[in-house]
Amino acid sequence: MNKILERFNELLVEKNKVVNLTAHKTLESSWSNNIQDSLLFVDEFNKTGKVLDLGSGCGCPAIPLKIVLNDLDVTMLDSVRKKTDFLNEAVTELGLASIRAVHTRIEDFVDAKAADKVSSREGFDIVTARAVAELPTLLEYSLPFLKVGGRLFAFKGKNYQTEIDLSSNALKILGGEVERVVSKVLVEEKSEGGESLGDIERFLVIIKKIRKTPEKYPRGKNLPRLKPL
Repeated sequence: MNKILERFNELLVEKNKVVNLTAHKTLESSWSNNIQDSLLFVDEFNKTGKVLDLGSGCGCPAIPLKIVLNDLDVTMLDSVRKKTDFLNEAVTELGLASIRAVHTRIEDFVDAKAADKVSSREGFDIVTARAVAELPTLLEYSLPFLKVGGRLFAFKGKNYQTEIDLSSNALKILGGEVERVVSKVLVEEKSEGGESLGDIERFLVIIKKIRKTPEKYPRGKNLPRLKPL
């Protein structure tokens, strides 16, 4: 397992030399800030189920989670073709099954047919998002994809409570509730020079979907970002 994670980290750092995938350019910094960070909350995940990763970028947390929890079925979304091309190449190189990257905008995918030919709206057990958007915007992008009873796993920093406080209206409209917040420490976050930045606290905001989301969401024309609910 560690060998596969290490190989993915190598692929990521190598490809980052020609495609802007991550700010972490060395193997050591990428391992700490991408791979280990993605797996901090792995114990919160079920071992099976359908996972949608929004704004997958460099493939974190989706690919590390899939490597560790092999029975997950994972779909990665990103609007940048070069990124999704890399993600699909990496999946093939690593020999992973039941994981794919789709080149599309989030709002265009929600009513499209997913990989199993079933509409992606309310088709997933878990949605993950790492550094995609602040929570009020993220809720509109994510909750339409979740089954009732499904959960959004939002990877957040120390200002998570402010984002939660701003999300009360979006939660009410979209059918979600804050279930809990989990905090863990990323031991020895690394700088690009390899220096230790000390122990950094990370937070996972878990939102449970408690009722169906109205079908008019997510709104188009970038409104979730420009005018959050």
